[in-house]
Amino acid sequence: MKKIILFYFVISTTTSYLFAQDNVSIHFAQTFATFKYTDSQGNTDPNMRSQFRSSYGVNYSRVFNSGGFIRPEIEFENLGAVSDLYTQKLDWSLHYVGFNLGCGYIKRFGSVAPFIGISPYIAYLYDANQTVGSDEYDLLADKGIKRIDYGVNVFGGVKYLFTEAVSAFFEVRTTTGLQQLEENSESGQNQKQYNRAVAFRFGISFNMVNTKRVKMRSNF
Repeated sequence: MKKIILFYFVISTTTSYLFAQDNVSIHFAQTFATFKYTDSQGNTDPNMRSQFRSSYGVNYSRVFNSGGFIRPEIEFENLGAVSDLYTQKLDWSLHYVGFNLGCGYIKRFGSVAPFIGISPYIAYLYDANQTVGSDEYDLLADKGIKRIDYGVNVFGGVKYLFTEAVSAFFEVRTTTGLQQLEENSESGQNQKQYNRAVAFRFGISFNMVNTKRVKMRSNF
């Protein structure tokens, strides 16, 4: 009995893999970015607020016949926030290149396919500037911020199938950074600052499956 169950599991897994659908997607995003911030006394900044930033990226998806999918992704993302110091505007602009490893579920209803998923991420900060009024500071040169960020993305959206080879999608994604960004928090100041964002992503997907050979019935 155990051999039969094992045989069935291997055949099912292999079949699911062989009949998986591959697609490559590119996207552009408007990202509503801010910080979760507390000072050395544990107080939040009442003037801290979000601002729209632009991001873009590319991903590869493998969608299995069950509807589950995996989705590694590379993205160039602009995060940060704005605040006020007396009469001066404070602006943080953080530019990351990030790698996300997502998984989720998608279900097709005719030409429409809603999907949900989650993706842990790690990101490298390659450019970081803070503007105070008319003065600009390089945070990386000043060693005021950590280069590595990591956290979790949760996303959901919908795809629309134009043809068996091309689809468009809209996605909403929330980003919860888990890395304390402030370098000086380790020198006794105890400020805490984490990335937070909500992104509205628009993109197009190109299906790599030979549809004459394999006809997917429930997802894409």
